[in-house]
Amino acid sequence: MDLSKLTPNNWIAGGGGLVALINMFLPWYGIDVGFGIGSVNANGWDSGIDAILGSFLVIAAGALIVLKALGIFEAQAGNLGTEQMAMVLGAVGTLFILLGWLVDNDFTKFGIYLGILAGIAATAGAFLTGKDVGVGIPTADDFKGDGGDGGSSTF
Repeated sequence: MDLSKLTPNNWIAGGGGLVALINMFLPWYGIDVGFGIGSVNANGWDSGIDAILGSFLVIAAGALIVLKALGIFEAQAGNLGTEQMAMVLGAVGTLFILLGWLVDNDFTKFGIYLGILAGIAATAGAFLTGKDVGVGIPTADDFKGDGGDGGSSTF
């Protein structure tokens, strides 16, 4: 594995994914009971489906960019290339975490904010990597599929 193949933009995307993985074990919500009793915290695994699914999508976005840059794996889904898939995964994952925070913002700890920042980093790194190779933000046309019969998309 030759890490010298990674560009700074690949490092940003991969770093965002790695931070999202580590962040799952940090406190996202909690309360300090006081009076010397202690505190109760919930990490990413205990913070609901939005935290878990969002973090997994961000991790996948970072992993896709790094694996392609290292020449290990390149994803292709219809008209979407690896960078565009990573952009979509990172953005949707970040939205899940952000929506989780907007719905339940009582007793938040630094983990949820770090999750949002990790998602932004992975998405931005994927976008910048795509820009480096001449790939733009996915449009509705990129999601068109012929359904195997050469037909048109619903978009």
